[in-house]
Amino acid sequence: MPSMLRNTGLFMLLLLMSSLSWAHYPVLNCHLSQNPTSGDTVICSASFSDKSLAPNVVIEVYSEDDEVVSQGRTNDDSSYRFNRPQGAFFILMDAGPGHALEISNEEVTGL
Repeated sequence: MPSMLRNTGLFMLLLLMSSLSWAHYPVLNCHLSQNPTSGDTVICSASFSDKSLAPNVVIEVYSEDDEVVSQGRTNDDSSYRFNRPQGAFFILMDAGPGHALEISNEEVTGL
């Protein structure tokens, strides 16, 4: 009987450790690219904490009045570009249930 309990405990420990190794969270890094002729562009790179890329995830950009000013999906390189909105804005990355992230314009480097 003690051997069975030990095996069950070992199984539970391995199960817990494997589920923790699968846990990851979304990461969104955005920076401003200034261009005097075409205007300022914000370029975002989407990924996960385990360093995997996040292609084809939904990106939405909202004005300070909660109006959608840009929306689309990341490309094959996991990036998304949009024209810099006037005023404050925030960016929402939605990679599925439990994998949503929101950042403000204050978190965009170069602004």
